[in-house]
Amino acid sequence: MVVFDVDGTLIGGEPTDWACFDRAYLEVTGRTMDREFFVTLSEVTSQAIIDKLLADLPPEERKAKERAVARRYLGLLKEACLANPNTFTAAAGARELLVDLRRRGIPIAIATGDWRESILVKLGTAGIPVDGIPISTSSDHYSRADIIAGAVALAGRTLGEAIYVGDGPWDFRATQRLGIPFVGVGRRRELLRKEGALHLLDDMTPGEFWRVRSAMGAAMPPLGQEATQAP
Repeated sequence: MVVFDVDGTLIGGEPTDWACFDRAYLEVTGRTMDREFFVTLSEVTSQAIIDKLLADLPPEERKAKERAVARRYLGLLKEACLANPNTFTAAAGARELLVDLRRRGIPIAIATGDWRESILVKLGTAGIPVDGIPISTSSDHYSRADIIAGAVALAGRTLGEAIYVGDGPWDFRATQRLGIPFVGVGRRRELLRKEGALHLLDDMTPGEFWRVRSAMGAAMPPLGQEATQAP
């Protein structure tokens, strides 16, 4: 099976995404985020970011602030999408790849560090069809590794059957902890290469995916019916 990240992988729009998150955090907490802060993070998920930023607060207050940030962030995303329907767009080939994998009978799932409600807004705006696709988010789990494992479990599969497609070094590190193959994509490909990622997509088109799949050989688990249907 293939598990996909969303932001920077299936869809674009990260500058607007982060602007909404930053503003929501400022409005709710009165605090700002220093981008250098992210260098210190071992986990890059919505839960983990807020938890780390508000580590000085009692746990119950911290959780309440997280819920408030999530609500305001969701509202700002909706406003941004209404103002500009092209705020979040599908990555080149992403829709076609999802259709292609489904046609081949290959199970797919989504695992994202964002909260559920906000990721559904972005996916819907980008026109990514997610009906019937298991989705695991930061609303469900704190760590990215647990989010990925959760997506696999929701699909009724095992980690031994899964690969993960993502764009961040945090994605790669999570797959290393889980012991599953990683395929990198997006604007951070050189950073991923430096992290040790061996298999990188130029884009999300089906042809490019199958090119990399072929190059991986035995490093990737069998993906359903690919043996008879892959080009």
